[in-house]
Amino acid sequence: MKSAKLPWRHRFSLRIKKALGKNIFLCDSCKWNWRGACHDPARPNATWCPDYEKRGR
Repeated sequence: MKSAKLPWRHRFSLRIKKALGKNIFLCDSCKWNWRGACHDPARPNATWCPDYEKRGR
């Protein structure tokens, strides 16, 4: 299975977030972060996800 290449903007923003010491993992703040809802194999340490929606508002 060939992995998809991440968009350049995403790779750039990850580098900036790492440099600033921010959390780069999406699953902690995702609306779908529970066992029955998310079937992404990268969970719980995904840095990019097509189904990501911020929890809360």
